[in-house]
Amino acid sequence: MSRPKKNQQQQTNSPFKKLRLKAQLSQEQLAREIGVAVSTVRRWEKGQAEPTMTVLQMKNFCRAVNQTLEELPDSLLPIVTNK
Repeated sequence: MSRPKKNQQQQTNSPFKKLRLKAQLSQEQLAREIGVAVSTVRRWEKGQAEPTMTVLQMKNFCRAVNQTLEELPDSLLPIVTNK
């Protein structure tokens, strides 16, 4: 499987990842903004762990992805599709 080019739009079913990509942030940048490890962001995007954040981290996340809390989807977990 090849990786998408740097500025090429990636397909994903993860709302968390979609928000990060829309904000044009790398996993490292977003992790730094909200104060979590990069590996945590990766797990959240893959659906291996449910995103859990403190109130301060959630405020920083909203600021980083330029969304209000009300604009965020009800779940940040990837959408599971049956194939």
